[in-house]
Amino acid sequence: MKTYDVCIIGGGAAGMAAAASIDIGIKRCIVEKNSILGRKISATGGGRCNITNEACSNREIVLEFFKSRGLEVYSDSEGRYYPYSNQASDVVKILEMSLESLGTEVITGFAVTGIIRDGECFKVTDGSRTIKTRNVILAAGGKAAPHLGTTGDGYSMALKLGHSIEKVYPVLTGIECGDFRSIKGVRAKGTVNLYKDNRLVRSESGEVQFTEDGISGICVFNLTLDIRTEKGEDFRKALSRYHVVLDMAPDFTEDEIRNRESSFGILSEKLSAQVPVSMIKCWKLPVKGVKGWKNAQCTGGGIKIDEIDMSTMESRIVPGLYIAGEIMDIQGPCGGFNLQNAWETGIRAAESINRKYR
Repeated sequence: MKTYDVCIIGGGAAGMAAAASIDIGIKRCIVEKNSILGRKISATGGGRCNITNEACSNREIVLEFFKSRGLEVYSDSEGRYYPYSNQASDVVKILEMSLESLGTEVITGFAVTGIIRDGECFKVTDGSRTIKTRNVILAAGGKAAPHLGTTGDGYSMALKLGHSIEKVYPVLTGIECGDFRSIKGVRAKGTVNLYKDNRLVRSESGEVQFTEDGISGICVFNLTLDIRTEKGEDFRKALSRYHVVLDMAPDFTEDEIRNRESSFGILSEKLSAQVPVSMIKCWKLPVKGVKGWKNAQCTGGGIKIDEIDMSTMESRIVPGLYIAGEIMDIQGPCGGFNLQNAWETGIRAAESINRKYR
């Protein structure tokens, strides 16, 4: 049986960044259950791949990583970085070229069912094939967008190795508020405020998009980072503690709109039929649910970060096991923050392994 120095589980952002950062000469393989690598990367940022954000403290690590591999990027007025070509597929291609140049063995169609400690090594199996490796980088992703292959498989692997998992839940997704079929598809500028037990917990501004059963859009997605159940709490009971208040005229004061006969003229005709002037700055909506895993952009919860040495990404419980990406209990808002986490932690894990062999 061939023995590798490192086996990377997961061919997404964290896994590919790790594989592309391991020194040449270190025997490495990357295993992915899909038939191709980078499937989720290709779908990010509306097909453009929002690589990182100006507000990310370690963005230069990621920007230099891609620049050194030939990918030019630009930032927009919101501080979001994209490939200069505006093609997410080019990000995947650059990473694939890096893997090939380093002699990375890519094994697709390999759905890991277990990681077993075997003396100084690990055995990684899909039930019919087994890979022996001295180190493992677990970058299997979360549960968001299961149609792209991220179905939470890595959590059971981590649990069996002794790690703890914070309860996972979908984040960066739409909020269900009721029957909005009459305004489905309408978009409007606004400020959205999330309250829990009548206390403001998060406020976001931007374009609100109305769906048949609620609200969507980046500003709404970010609110879901704070919609969660407490330990042992019933989900429906937890939701009843939340509500959203929309300000659909954020550029106007209450005095400026108080004497208006209608909200039409600020709001579209269709939306003004739903929102009278008296509600235009304080439209209260219940939180009846959040869109599930299919619609979510990211996973809340995951492997507890206090069980990981965040300077090296090595497990504090299992020596030789490194953890990177969305599988950890780290979440950020829309705008490149979660991809930054994936690239950065994958690179950091690889650098730790490089130091072992230098």
